[in-house]
Amino acid sequence: MAEAKPEPEHDPLPPISVELDANVKYLDELLGVGQGPGHSWDIMAKPFNFSNLRMMSYVLNGYFLTMNMVLILEDMEKRIQVFLAEHDSYTLQELINYLNTNVAFVQVQPVTKMEDVVRFILSGPMLTFVDGFDAALLIDTRIYPMRSIQEPEVERLVRGPRDGFVETMLINTALIRRRLREPSLRSELLQVGTRSKTDISLMYLQDVANPELVNDMRERLKAIKTDTVAMAEQAVTELIGQVKWNPYPITRTTERPDVAVTALVEGHVVIVVDTSPEVIIAPITFFQLLQHPEEYHIYPMVGTYRRWVMLLAVFITVVLPGLFLLLNFHPELVPKQLAFFKAEQNDPLPLWAELIAAEIAIDILRLAVMNTPITLASMVSIMAAIIFGQFAAVIHLLQPEVLVYMAFVLVAQFALTSYDLATANQVARLFILVCTQLGFVFKLGGWGFAGAVVFWLVYLITRKSFGVPYFWPVIPFKWKNGLDNVLLRKPFVSISGRPGILRPKTLRRRG
Repeated sequence: MAEAKPEPEHDPLPPISVELDANVKYLDELLGVGQGPGHSWDIMAKPFNFSNLRMMSYVLNGYFLTMNMVLILEDMEKRIQVFLAEHDSYTLQELINYLNTNVAFVQVQPVTKMEDVVRFILSGPMLTFVDGFDAALLIDTRIYPMRSIQEPEVERLVRGPRDGFVETMLINTALIRRRLREPSLRSELLQVGTRSKTDISLMYLQDVANPELVNDMRERLKAIKTDTVAMAEQAVTELIGQVKWNPYPITRTTERPDVAVTALVEGHVVIVVDTSPEVIIAPITFFQLLQHPEEYHIYPMVGTYRRWVMLLAVFITVVLPGLFLLLNFHPELVPKQLAFFKAEQNDPLPLWAELIAAEIAIDILRLAVMNTPITLASMVSIMAAIIFGQFAAVIHLLQPEVLVYMAFVLVAQFALTSYDLATANQVARLFILVCTQLGFVFKLGGWGFAGAVVFWLVYLITRKSFGVPYFWPVIPFKWKNGLDNVLLRKPFVSISGRPGILRPKTLRRRG
């Protein structure tokens, strides 16, 4: 079999010609403007003649309102007629300056490079070529197709705001600025993907965020080499973080503007990817993934209790199945008070196989519910509950104790705020379960379980998120504005500092 050849690089685009027909011929061929096979119906090319001025406009269908476009073109025609009547000779810049001042629209600007012309046409603005000038006229008429702002599907609250990010970057940056009316908030525009040309906003507080962190993230985004980032935030995260087989998330994704704003104030950077309803927060630590916005919409004492419950949920999701298996290897060591940890050993399948089978069965059920139409999802759930809850135990496929503990683990897993962290913990849980069984097979007693737990902790401790230790503030240890914020949901009157590990310009918040 012949080896696949790398995709050839695109030839550099020619400069803009002063001849309108040359520009039109080149763009029509490049973009496939026209009718019939090999042509694109959604790229519109409209010629205009204003007095003795020949023009051609390109615009992408679906990115504008027809009535708005008609009003803009009518107004532009009147202004050009007045301009031509007052000027015998002129430059394109003089025409642009006149239109920018007199056309009743927001933005009119020149575009001097053909590659920028193509990029803008495919991004939505209207580009107009004028015969006799080697530049194009841009009028930003874009109205992006978008869904309405709705409550986030993840990180839902009992109390608090109900607005969440959508797939349009412009709306997402506006939701952030609505909550953070700060002059030092910067939103830098970049484009990623040689084919997709996906817009990305790098947002940070200039007087707070560490300049080295900002520069590092900016350079990582610019260094992305790929043809498309169709998978949006996940693709960007893996590309800037060089993620390979590490299951634990090195960034936090959120659908909530209030969470993103809080991260900006603390000194993080926020990456907004167009077409994604989630924004990226970086860098992060393991314990920041456990914080839930609900904690800050209830009173501090209750929020602190919720935080401890979340830490307990992490322990349960990772350790409980392995501990359950270990105690059943040595039932004589189980005290009477923990007799509920004992399971029958006379089923056809060994206990470790039942635990793994239950894990796989629950995952299959979860995927079935996700991929089933809403009208049928409840029926699938009921059928699965009957089969797994009753007949699996009757036919001795799974013991009742196994079903109870794995269901409890599943509930604890999805109690976590971060879906990425929950799925990573699932990988750790299976690893500990397998090591516990291997310890029994090789007659190592409880060392298989203990070694797996230690390996898991060491793995987390040695990870980093863009240079930030993943297990901070435990290792390296930091109490004030560190571990105290992990264990306690402080009252707002007591929140005065920022995480020192981010090395922000100012550690203390302004009052």
